[in-house]
Amino acid sequence: MAVKKKATRKKVIKQPIRKKTSIKKKVIRKKAPVKRKVIKKKVTRVKPILKRRSKKINPSKKINIILRNLLFFGILFVASLLLYSVTSVDSMYENLFFILSILFGFVEIAFLISLLVFVFLKFR
Repeated sequence: MAVKKKATRKKVIKQPIRKKTSIKKKVIRKKAPVKRKVIKKKVTRVKPILKRRSKKINPSKKINIILRNLLFFGILFVASLLLYSVTSVDSMYENLFFILSILFGFVEIAFLISLLVFVFLKFR
């Protein structure tokens, strides 16, 4: 015996009708990664840089140059001291010769020190 099922009606709930609106979605497309080309560089040999050798001056020539400069600045020092003591007319000249004598004196002392250094190095 086959039992017949009653046909049941489904209840249909009426929903309000919605208007179809088109919603546009922004599609963000990602850029495809750029494939970088591998460039093979040619290996070149680097030539060594040759340093220019400065001319080596003979130590006796260096001492001669230092002696000449020492005498020159010594003469200038003495001359500026004499002119400082002689000038009494204008104070500007006195100040000028005093400053020059100090300057030439310091330069002469520097050459004297360098002369002593070269002499001691030569005898070593």
